[in-house]
Amino acid sequence: IGNRNHRFLTFFGEAPMFLRILSFFYSQPCLVCSKIDTHSHRFGVCLPCIRKQRKVQKEKTMDNVCEICSQIMTAEAEKCEYCSSRFVFFSQVVSLRIRLSWERKLLQLCKFQNERILSTYFALDFAKKIHEFKNQPDIIFLLPSKDLKIGRDYHPADAILRRLCKKWNIKQMNGIKKVSQEKQSGKSYFERFQHAKKAFQLIKKDRTWNGLHILIIDDIFTTGASLNEVARMLLGAGAERVSCMVLLSNEGDWIEWKFRSKMILESWSFQVRF
Repeated sequence: IGNRNHRFLTFFGEAPMFLRILSFFYSQPCLVCSKIDTHSHRFGVCLPCIRKQRKVQKEKTMDNVCEICSQIMTAEAEKCEYCSSRFVFFSQVVSLRIRLSWERKLLQLCKFQNERILSTYFALDFAKKIHEFKNQPDIIFLLPSKDLKIGRDYHPADAILRRLCKKWNIKQMNGIKKVSQEKQSGKSYFERFQHAKKAFQLIKKDRTWNGLHILIIDDIFTTGASLNEVARMLLGAGAERVSCMVLLSNEGDWIEWKFRSKMILESWSFQVRF
């Protein structure tokens, strides 16, 4: 049956033959709950898990977000903290999902354990989001994210890139390369912005970008340092507008932090009463 499917025997109890037959047609079990169905075979996640997390995302996603960077805004603020604290060069960021612990684990599987099939899961429901773009882009490219040291020769957003190119009938361009071997992960908030300034280089110059609306796709918006720096470079090279799309935004971090803080305060309140 294979090493991956070995741990799923318990799900089927005393029906190993059934598992073998099912695995023959649908060899990919759900990477969340271990069930096997047509969706786990196509996306790496079964239909019940997809439906469950769609509901969670709908409940957790907030409306009071910045129209430019998609970060959470306070009710009385005219500008979000992110946009008011720096020069922002991209025109807008569209996020497919907020980053909750469930999505964070799946992205880590996709990036660091070579579960490439999850790229197709993160591309689900993209059609509901593309209407947020004010204008259709002229070209699309991925922010470099391959890691050959761990054997990952793909980008987690590969699937969404292909679907957008087909949907809009536009071409992908390899417009930028990463020249720094350092990673953003593990760096502090301010170190990320300093590193981003020396991490990327435009492949094509001259008039390649003149007057174009460019869409950059990345896997996650944490500080936005890389996206903002690349947008700055493209505008300086003549691009008219730079938009961004990410698989996950860090909005979910704030939501989960708020929930944990509330639970801690309620726990303290309970202890004080008794």
